[in-house]
Amino acid sequence: MLRIKSPWAQGLLLYSFCFAVLSVIIFATTAFLGTDDYYHARIAGEIIHQGKLRLDFPWLPMTILDNGRFVDHHLLYHLYVAPFMQFGGIAGAKLATVSIAAGVFLAVWLLLRQINVRHAWLWTVAMFALSVPFIYRMLMIRTQGASLLFLIIALMLLFARHYRWLVILAFAYVWLYNGFILLLGFAILYTLAAWIADKKFEWQPIIYTSFGLMLGLIINPYFPQNLAFITDHLGAKVDYADGIHVGNEWYPYKIETLMQNSPGALLALVIALIAPSFSPIKRDRVETTLMLTALITLFMLLRSRRFIEYYPAFALLYAAAAWRHIRLEEWLPEWRIPISQLKIRTPAWVLHSSTVAVLMLFSITTFTNVYDDVRNAQPVEYLAGASQWLQQNTATGALIFQTDWDDFTRLFYFNTANTYLVGLDPTYLQIADPQRWDQWRDITQGRVSTPSELIQTTFNATYIVSDTKHDAFEDQVRDDPNMQLVYRDQYNYIWRIAASSAQSSE
Repeated sequence: MLRIKSPWAQGLLLYSFCFAVLSVIIFATTAFLGTDDYYHARIAGEIIHQGKLRLDFPWLPMTILDNGRFVDHHLLYHLYVAPFMQFGGIAGAKLATVSIAAGVFLAVWLLLRQINVRHAWLWTVAMFALSVPFIYRMLMIRTQGASLLFLIIALMLLFARHYRWLVILAFAYVWLYNGFILLLGFAILYTLAAWIADKKFEWQPIIYTSFGLMLGLIINPYFPQNLAFITDHLGAKVDYADGIHVGNEWYPYKIETLMQNSPGALLALVIALIAPSFSPIKRDRVETTLMLTALITLFMLLRSRRFIEYYPAFALLYAAAAWRHIRLEEWLPEWRIPISQLKIRTPAWVLHSSTVAVLMLFSITTFTNVYDDVRNAQPVEYLAGASQWLQQNTATGALIFQTDWDDFTRLFYFNTANTYLVGLDPTYLQIADPQRWDQWRDITQGRVSTPSELIQTTFNATYIVSDTKHDAFEDQVRDDPNMQLVYRDQYNYIWRIAASSAQSSE
């Protein structure tokens, strides 16, 4: 690659290499990598099916995502995935994700070239060595990879001082991701870095970004519901009250876990922090900005593991920027030849070979671990059989009572004929109807005897789907004479409430 002079050819080769490596990983399983992947893929398909931006969404009628309040807060991402999903199904959606993830690597390379980092391609490939969950989550059918790509592009615009383009980028970012406040945060960090490094207050990035975000919120198919959704969705994550488990990604990693699965990312930060000891050049606004982004994303990660998608990339960018003016070859030790006054400096190839060897070791270890994790992803068959049975044996629009809120995504992917009780986020039901939420939780945790009565009268549901691990709930069902087992496979059960229960409850 180093012999190719054309930057376009270098970029194409780098993108193709990353695309190939990432494809090998993601196609190690026939399933999607995560639970939410099924929702995003199906919603992308619904955009094609319904032929409009503002979707009808009847599938969660008892939550804050009922048809009148539904907001597709990842609309731009779903628009991108939609044609891939239409023509390729699961494989197509995976290729869409790989194309974005490989684009992140390309954007990192372009940014490193922009700020004159030597061996930019080597720093870029080093992203494969940073973190197992970083690579894994980049390959999920979710917006995080695209969000990271947008943030890197924002840094490129900031460093080039093309501030007006931030209006367009911010507008698009609102349509892409409901965590759009990150972009404004980066603009603020850049302004702070400019003041620290150059004693200049550059207000334009903050103003242009804010204006673009405001336009994206107002010029939006879901306006004004999108404003209320932001409060409901993000506000619930601030306080995990009432013992509501909102998904592991919202909780922090243990430090020892982070050291085990992301040692490369932590090492990148250490390398960056020690760079000033070797450099006589004062830290400029570029390096200061990347330092601040690395530190703030590390803080975010320590608060919530979902931000593993951001920190490793910015730790690497900070390290590359911190070392871009340093020629470490000049710091190599000299060796005196015995019985002679001759001094020989350690050859540069020793340093280069050692660097490549360490990088290869970290990369191979990370690749192997990610590949194994992907192979062990929950099989695509989970809930597929139960969904097909429900679609064939229940009335269109019938509400299905499920014992796990995160089973909704697969049920929805395989069966859009039914509606469901709770999904995507448990707080969506809890906010909409706290009493129903409490009753649902009591039932699914096996604290309600003869659950059929409450399921039918409170939730107006006749069919219940559950995995095979809800032992306490199964114990109650086993003693309930009105619950009839109508379907079973190695993953799931389906029960039907007998007609006699419906008559007695009237």
